[in-house]
Amino acid sequence: MQLMNQNSDLVRAHYLRPLYVCITLSVLAEFLLFLYFGVFLNTEGNILHKFLWSVVYCGLGMGSVLGAAIMILILDRMYGWLAVLTTTIISLLLLGNGCNYICIILDQNFNYFGGVSNPQLFLNTGLSLSVVGGLLVGLLLFTERGEKLLNQLGI
Repeated sequence: MQLMNQNSDLVRAHYLRPLYVCITLSVLAEFLLFLYFGVFLNTEGNILHKFLWSVVYCGLGMGSVLGAAIMILILDRMYGWLAVLTTTIISLLLLGNGCNYICIILDQNFNYFGGVSNPQLFLNTGLSLSVVGGLLVGLLLFTERGEKLLNQLGI
C-alpha cells in the first residue's frame, strides 16, 4: 500500500511540476516588471492596484495557463530540444501575443505601466520575456540538467 501511495505521489509531482515552475517564474518576472514599469518608470496610479494586476492576476494567471498548456500539449509526448522549442513557441503565442495584447489594451485605460506613453517598449519587453521565459521553462522541465536542478530544489 505504501509503495502505491509513493508511486501516486511521484505521478502527481510529475504532472504538477510544470505548474509549479511556470507559476514561480511568471510571478517572479511580473514582480520585476511591476518594479520597473509600475514603480520606477510610471509613478502615477495606485501602487496596490498595480501590484495586484501585475504580480497576482497576471503572474498567477499566465503561469497557470502556460503550465496547463505544457501539461496538455508537451508532457509525456516530447522531451529534449523539441520540447524546449515547443515550450518557447507556446509561451510566445500565449503570453507574448495573447497576454501582452490584452495588457496593453487594458493599460490604455489605466496608464499604470507605460503602455500609452511608450507602447513599443511595453510590447517588446513582453515579447522578449515570453521567449526567454519559455526557453528557461523548457530547459528546466525537459533537459537532464534542468530536471536535476529542479530535483535538488525539491520541485
